[in-house]
Amino acid sequence: MSAPTSPLARPLLTLAMALALAGCKQDTPTAGPTPPAGPTPTPTPADSDIKPATGAVAATDENIAAAQKSIEEAADAARRKWIGKTFEEFEASVYKEPGEGGKYIVNGDIAIPDRKLLQEFFEKMQKEADGVANGKLTVALAAAKGATGGVDIWTSAKKKQLTYCVSNAFGTHKAAVIADMEAAARAWEEAAQVDFIHLPAQDGGCNASNPNVLFDVRPVDVGGEYLARAFFPSDQRSDRNVLIDNSSFDLPADEPLQLVGILRHELGHTLGLRHEHTRPEAGICFEDDQFEPLTAYDKFSVMHYPQCNGGGDWSLVLTGLDKAGSACLYGKGSNNPENLAQCVYHAPEAPATGTTETKVFDNQSVAKNAKKQYGPFAVKPGSIAQVKMQGTGGNAGDPDLYVRYVGPPDTSSWICRPYLSHANETCELEVPANRNKIYVMVRGYAAGNYKLEVTYIKPN
Repeated sequence: MSAPTSPLARPLLTLAMALALAGCKQDTPTAGPTPPAGPTPTPTPADSDIKPATGAVAATDENIAAAQKSIEEAADAARRKWIGKTFEEFEASVYKEPGEGGKYIVNGDIAIPDRKLLQEFFEKMQKEADGVANGKLTVALAAAKGATGGVDIWTSAKKKQLTYCVSNAFGTHKAAVIADMEAAARAWEEAAQVDFIHLPAQDGGCNASNPNVLFDVRPVDVGGEYLARAFFPSDQRSDRNVLIDNSSFDLPADEPLQLVGILRHELGHTLGLRHEHTRPEAGICFEDDQFEPLTAYDKFSVMHYPQCNGGGDWSLVLTGLDKAGSACLYGKGSNNPENLAQCVYHAPEAPATGTTETKVFDNQSVAKNAKKQYGPFAVKPGSIAQVKMQGTGGNAGDPDLYVRYVGPPDTSSWICRPYLSHANETCELEVPANRNKIYVMVRGYAAGNYKLEVTYIKPN
């Protein structure tokens, strides 16, 4: 969650809580851009003044229609701002976390893990005729219907195994972080059929490379650039972190904004929820109306920034619509009385079981711009499948992994494509009930050497 800035000059609404699109959950046309080499520019520090909400706006049909128009106009203005400018200029305007593996932060607390993905986001932003954000930050309307498995959520096998560690580096703040993480997690567990599990034995080695937890919770000092930031389900393990800035521990005790509320908001992101609001400030936020709604618009949502004309305050608690929306994705939690008849997307049942098959392809290589196809692999509908690529040799290069259900993947047709600047990429999929094959492709963004493993449940 970003450190709040000044309120918008006019009311803006969104229509609904929506999901976040990561690089591994899309089947829409994309190009394969080549990020130019060069040092990471130093960004301009963000304004971190905390200001209160400005008041609620009634979600009438007229206001929603007006908000849609405002969103479109603001998105167009943001797009036009970057037409004719270079990626390097755009990159210089985006905050990047310090250190190796630092992520690009957009929309306040959304982390783009790789420069390739940031450039793809930039190029789409320039080209889109009807919106700005159509990459990491939104779900394309067609993909969110569930027919292609395009939503970015945890599989039914993993949703109750959301393990995490809390770094000892928090020092005297660690006990408070543990307590607030548990309280924030409990709010979502009561709403949806998910389970966040703290593994204290992993706290001593709580970092981005710890394979014994699904994600790590660590302190960071970004000078108030954000209060905290999280990740989305389809991010790779090294990118699955909840980072809490030191400024989160200096909040006035008598104010509504506290760490527990910040963590409720961030854990919403870890479940796949994007911001309820739309705040398309040119050069800062690029969210638009290209999302798939789960419920009616909720101006009090925990995923709605109060300074973006929300109706809530900075306590950031779950509303009835937050509970309904998350239950649409994962099923009802332990204390959720909401009616789910309004759901657009419904949670899948428990995964299908059966005989596991693993196909291993050793000593593979691909030239730059070349494509290698694998499969199809016959899989059981409704089951879990994993495709894992690991770099081999002293120079693994940069091959990219692509997976699709309905035919051989290409750079313009895929359902999972991590698209990272190295050779270690994984796609974990819950095969839709109307799909029974997996097709795999490896493309050489640069020449690469790798091992490929495809693990799946065989059909009956």
